[in-house]
Amino acid sequence: MSAGTAPSSTESPIPDATPDKGHPLGLYGLFGTEAWERFSYYGMRALLVNYMVLYHGWQPGQASGVYKWYTSLVYLTPLFGGLLADRYLGLRNSIIIGGVLMAIGHFLMAFEQLPIFYSALFLLILGNGFFKPNISTLVGKMYKEGDKRRDGAFTIFYMGINLGAFVSPIACGYLREHYGFHHAFTLAGIGMGVGLVIFLVTQRSVIKAVEEAGNGPKKLETKNFDEHESGHRAAAVETVTVQKVDEVDPNESKPWATGFAGIVRTVFPPMLIVLGLGIAAYYAYGVKTGAEKPTALIMPIAFVGVFVWMNVTLAGIKGVARDRSTVVFITFFFQVIFWMAFEQAGNALNMWAEANTDLHIGSYKYPSEWWQSVNAVMIVCLAPLFAFGWTWLGKRGWEPRSPTKASISLGFVALSFVPMVFGAKAEDTFVNSQALVALPEGVVFDQKVHAGRLSFDAAKKELVVRGVLPRYVTNDLLIERTESAVTKAGKEKDASKAKVEAKERLEAFFKAVDDLESNTRKATKDAPLKLALASMPETWVFPFTKEEGEGHGVAWDEAKHELIFRAYASTPVRREIKAAGADPALRDSLWALEKKSNVARVSSIWLFLSYLLATIGELCCSPVGLSLTTKLAPPKYGSLFMGVFLLSSSLAQYAGGLIGESWGIIAPAKFFMIFVITSACGMFLQMLLAPSMKKLMHGVN
Repeated sequence: MSAGTAPSSTESPIPDATPDKGHPLGLYGLFGTEAWERFSYYGMRALLVNYMVLYHGWQPGQASGVYKWYTSLVYLTPLFGGLLADRYLGLRNSIIIGGVLMAIGHFLMAFEQLPIFYSALFLLILGNGFFKPNISTLVGKMYKEGDKRRDGAFTIFYMGINLGAFVSPIACGYLREHYGFHHAFTLAGIGMGVGLVIFLVTQRSVIKAVEEAGNGPKKLETKNFDEHESGHRAAAVETVTVQKVDEVDPNESKPWATGFAGIVRTVFPPMLIVLGLGIAAYYAYGVKTGAEKPTALIMPIAFVGVFVWMNVTLAGIKGVARDRSTVVFITFFFQVIFWMAFEQAGNALNMWAEANTDLHIGSYKYPSEWWQSVNAVMIVCLAPLFAFGWTWLGKRGWEPRSPTKASISLGFVALSFVPMVFGAKAEDTFVNSQALVALPEGVVFDQKVHAGRLSFDAAKKELVVRGVLPRYVTNDLLIERTESAVTKAGKEKDASKAKVEAKERLEAFFKAVDDLESNTRKATKDAPLKLALASMPETWVFPFTKEEGEGHGVAWDEAKHELIFRAYASTPVRREIKAAGADPALRDSLWALEKKSNVARVSSIWLFLSYLLATIGELCCSPVGLSLTTKLAPPKYGSLFMGVFLLSSSLAQYAGGLIGESWGIIAPAKFFMIFVITSACGMFLQMLLAPSMKKLMHGVN
């Protein structure tokens, strides 16, 4: 959505300070910096979940757990980064520090060791905290108060965000498909490096523009906030005049609303505490029973603290100011519902695109990451239409007020998951089977194995799967089966000599495969490593076709009984080799069934419709949120309310990732229905509260 500027309701009109000249040269430096920084962020985000699942072999629930922590902290650290910039570091230094940390983080993603992986995520989270809140503020500081060019400046700035968000999934996805994940992560790191260089080269122009606008270090009258941009690029910019803390807010002396609106003002904020305590108690019980790790309590407890703070703060505000402040917290609640559904684009929808969607255009197979560019394209195409539409409705007095727009946005995000439900049900209509004389001892298919869609028909002696059977499921089953066989053999006191030898052979085989991680690090095309695995099970078969093996730099010399590595044996290669040593009957049946099940991949039209409807919802949602907060928050609490409201992004990311942990445990149709129901319920509750919210806003639109 196009940028717009509106003063708070307590301000005097700002005189027109528009000079007769174009934008400062520094704006284009910041445009390039932000475009490349967003290139790095969205490129990495498009890869992250699939990297954990496809490369490291994690279950989707495990990947979603890491994703929820990463994305929620990415939207939490800017609060502290902005504070440090204001009080100690300054905008320029904070941006440079953030850019350097993120560049290092992206480059570290090119290494597969898990300690390095977690360190990379930590640096990306920390770097984003320094970078993100301060570069947007710097854009605003290049213009004097009331300068009409500010709107156009943020429009140009946000085009940089859209450009980076559009190009990066395409470029990084292509590299992942043809050269591997680590080349793709390296490209993201290069993007951040380019952005940092652009900033360093153009910083003098930026500083000059800031000084000419009179917004140097001593000019602290205004603060600029850019519209919430977590995965969506619609911008709305507000300028907030900061009053002295001891100045009396005249709205506190005006009588507050009565009737049902008064009940809402009184009841809703404490309900957030009750809700937070209920969630915290649920996870506390899970920790006590061993179903959850103690870390699961961190965020619920933190947000209970936030909700308590909200209520304590509201208790000290009176009159109309209290009513308007309550609307900020009500909006906070509905923003969480919207974004936790919308942000499945980087998580569940990403995995659906990779494993369940037909990714072919004719004979060409495109990378699943390309779907991460769709929202940016739709924003660019649809935002001008929405801007025109709102203006056209506004001139006729028909433009919906903010609470109504929020209801519409929730309705569209609920609708966006309806095509996914239909797509998942279409996939379920495909049932494939593969002969298997008997299920090996110890192998059980329950609700945790491919969402309960994989089963064994003992009567027909067949493995049966509904929908697509992903490769990571077959590998997990086969590796788990082999490891459990070793464990079981080791526990038998009176094991026969043959069983002891088999156990020792399997243990040696697994150790030899694990050792490939270090043994093959220097293997190259010109200096291949030849390795004979003496412990290899007699039933082992080379798991790759010739073409697949060449792609991974590994081949099998049947005559010499040697593995030949012309490249590093990455985690996917080692997992395939381990899986190939499993029980031959189960292994061959699962591999055959996996190939058959690919006919169940559904049309990409379902994803397209989902992204289209979600983007429409986003364009309805973007005028709400931060923009509304700047208008409704009491002047003395403006920055504080803004900071707390930004936590809605963090909470939404955490909640969405928490739900995402059930992906692969429950069937996709049921999973997508969760967001249809939660968003629809949010819409109806918002509609119910809309009249009271309008009354509590006391004329603010």
